[in-house]
Amino acid sequence: MRILGIELRRTTAVLLGLLVVLVMVGLLEWAPATKNSTAWTRQWTTLAEWVRFMLVFSWPLTLAAGAMQGMRDRRSGVGELFASTPRPRAHRVGWTLGALAVSLVVAYAVVLAVGAVRVVSATDYFHLGWMPVALVGVVALVGAAWLGAGLGRLLPSPLAPPVLAAGGFALMSLGLGQPGDGLPWSALLPSLPFPRSVFSSVAASLTAVQALWFAGVALAGFLLVALRRWWLGALPVLVAGVVAVPLAPATPGEAVTADPVAAELVCVERLCLTRAHEHERAALTGPAREVLRVLGKLPSPPTSVREVATSERGWRDRRQAEPTDAVWVDLDEFTYFRRTPMTSEQVTSYLLAGAGTRTCYGDYIPEEVAREVAARSVMAAWLTGHLQPLPSYRAWLGDEIDTLSAAAWDHLRALPEPTRLARVQAAREVQASCVGDALSTLTGGTT
Repeated sequence: MRILGIELRRTTAVLLGLLVVLVMVGLLEWAPATKNSTAWTRQWTTLAEWVRFMLVFSWPLTLAAGAMQGMRDRRSGVGELFASTPRPRAHRVGWTLGALAVSLVVAYAVVLAVGAVRVVSATDYFHLGWMPVALVGVVALVGAAWLGAGLGRLLPSPLAPPVLAAGGFALMSLGLGQPGDGLPWSALLPSLPFPRSVFSSVAASLTAVQALWFAGVALAGFLLVALRRWWLGALPVLVAGVVAVPLAPATPGEAVTADPVAAELVCVERLCLTRAHEHERAALTGPAREVLRVLGKLPSPPTSVREVATSERGWRDRRQAEPTDAVWVDLDEFTYFRRTPMTSEQVTSYLLAGAGTRTCYGDYIPEEVAREVAARSVMAAWLTGHLQPLPSYRAWLGDEIDTLSAAAWDHLRALPEPTRLARVQAAREVQASCVGDALSTLTGGTT
């Protein structure tokens, strides 16, 4: 242990560990990892996956730092001196590589701890499935340092570290697509695509393949540094690659697995939330109760508020039809999760839009979205007694939506109360099914 302490002081290990912590925590706080239900501080699974995603930046830096360490003997001019001693080279360099490993393991643990402290207070759903994903990241990071040290020993040039860093960043960019893009080769990258749903996680098969592969990379790096016959260091990588590539998932569906426990609905007082979001029950109970009370004036009112537990919708995919006996809620659709919590009034307003129905569109914005938003605004206005604009698409469709909403609202108010009631109920059913035009249903085709 005394030798390990000396190596920690003499090498760049401690500095590298600090750099990894600063880079990963800084980017996690600054990047989109702080948004929506998949934020790195909201769920254990997303914590592990976001930290793995940040290896896009820390892995190349670690590779370059390892190369600088591997060049130490050659730069110091002591290579021939050490070669003349009878002590095996592996005994001496093992402490150096151990110092790098200890520093990186501690750094990775610190990053996870920073997120874990906040996850504990953000969710009641705990499981151990996230730990293998996180542990593979540790192996990948240590493997990068050891591989860099081996390459630095073979190529003791001042250009080696920056070239390796640039090459590492270029390699990491191949893994920035959707989950499963480029499989099976993308399975050999240390980073993961950023999480897109709290109701799914990395498949165990992919985690096992990556653990095998990065263990081979780490062993290869160790042998490149420790053996006099350095070319033997290529054997672990070749063996790991031959085994890992055929076993890697071949399709996106095989790379991701659903988490049925996270998606399980827990119902209390007509509010049904997924187990992953049970922590939000206290904040949503009041708005849910108020929404059901207001919607009670409909001929066929909903009887519960239920969270939708679905994975990410495709860019152009319309929502599927939903039963009208409940108010279906996707907490990410109205950005419920944000740095500043929403007020009860804001949540209630969002849930009343469309008379308690969800929007039919995802990220894709078709031309007819203005008519849908107008219809949702008018249905909410009939429930509350006053027309107010919804915040959606205000930047570029606000004027068109306001014009359509005002015309439809004036037309609806001019109708007898029984007719208004029937029109709103029919429009709600159209909006729930995502088939037809809810605005035309409200106005009888006049708008």
